[in-house]
Amino acid sequence: MTKYTSVFDMKGKTFDDFMRKYGDIFNPRFVDLEYYKAYYLGKYDETIPIFNYLKQHYNIDSVVYPGSFIHLAPSYAFSNVTYIDKYEHVDDFFEDPDVLKYISLHKIYEEETKMTFINEAYEKQNGQYDLMISSNGGPVSLECFDLLKDGGLLLVNNGHSDADNAFDNEKLTFLGYFNVKGDHKTVEFVTEGKSKKSETYYLFKK
Repeated sequence: MTKYTSVFDMKGKTFDDFMRKYGDIFNPRFVDLEYYKAYYLGKYDETIPIFNYLKQHYNIDSVVYPGSFIHLAPSYAFSNVTYIDKYEHVDDFFEDPDVLKYISLHKIYEEETKMTFINEAYEKQNGQYDLMISSNGGPVSLECFDLLKDGGLLLVNNGHSDADNAFDNEKLTFLGYFNVKGDHKTVEFVTEGKSKKSETYYLFKK
């Protein structure tokens, strides 16, 4: 994947231009593909090899990502992803045809990409999915538990203590955690031990 300069590494006029265009880094006035590239791709996105691993080792047809913001990485690996976020500018981002064109350049599957975006609070949603992603989006494993099929997978980090929530849920079985290798292109799936909850992603089965 092409490397981009991170907004967090920008200096001088480049950074000033970025701020004039988007406003606050963490709560921009609007979001577009260039913002995505600067925010997510300028710094290494460890979820990309994790999603690739899940695609290769599990039978996953449908994915839901509550609290997704504009994090596109699941659509590189999975053809059918539902994104949910109540942030007011995200719907325009997902309707941009350039976003689908960009995904088509990086996806690892042959079928057509299907992206559904729901611009509402994730607590109000219905449906059943093979994989649910909780990545710094709040207590997703609690509020969206019923979105996960029986036998479905939960990928979760400890943003907003949601890995803690998952470990405390007796209806979820811990399968292992992901250790990103030094080349930043591959991951190791570790099934023994629980690592540090603030630094990794965990996999559970319902």
